[in-house]
Amino acid sequence: MKNTLKISKWLMLACFATALVLWLGFGGRSEFIASDGPYSPVVYISGWLALAGLIAATVLTSGFFGGFMSNTAKRVVIRQGMRRGK
Repeated sequence: MKNTLKISKWLMLACFATALVLWLGFGGRSEFIASDGPYSPVVYISGWLALAGLIAATVLTSGFFGGFMSNTAKRVVIRQGMRRGK
């Protein structure tokens, strides 16, 4: 699970950084605003990279909260067992 979170974190950062560079640095934003389409590959690639970043962020968030809830449930079970004298 920790490897999945590490991979998701770095994938999210790489996707968002690349999408931002393509969008702002290579004219994706100006082309998107100026024309009605069809767009160059820069616009499409930056959009798909941003979507991949959002998917990686969703995986990262669900993995973090899933682990957090699992650890909390384990602590509750341990505390209940200590109170009952087991």
